[in-house]
Amino acid sequence: MKFFSLAILFFFVIFALLSGPKEGVMSEFRAVEDGIRKEFKSEKEQMATLENNLVRAMKMAIIRRFYYDSEKYLKDLNAENLSWEAPLTPNIYYVKYKYFIVRFDFANDPRFFIQAPIYEKFLIMNEFNQKDHDTQKPTTNP
Repeated sequence: MKFFSLAILFFFVIFALLSGPKEGVMSEFRAVEDGIRKEFKSEKEQMATLENNLVRAMKMAIIRRFYYDSEKYLKDLNAENLSWEAPLTPNIYYVKYKYFIVRFDFANDPRFFIQAPIYEKFLIMNEFNQKDHDTQKPTTNP
């Protein structure tokens, strides 16, 4: 009986040692990420990844703000209908679509990694307010 108890104890100790945190997973992750960064991508591939990221980011921003009416605004959304520029860094993009202007901040360069923005500032231009909303001013009682 004592041998059986020692065998079970030995088994649990070995199992606990083998099932714990593994060393090297973080360094393997960083090596793969570094390999992706250093992998040569043509300008065409970089532009396709950037366009996909910007279209996806704009789509999600519109859906969050206009959940019930989002289809009305998304029906024409594609890369050809977007205007953008990145004046500060390659991780910050200003994107315009119809009446919406959004600043998207990405964690990494969106030309190389498929990702969602980590920050966005969504603005609606005045044209949008005048077209789709009641622009009559409330009357005041004398």
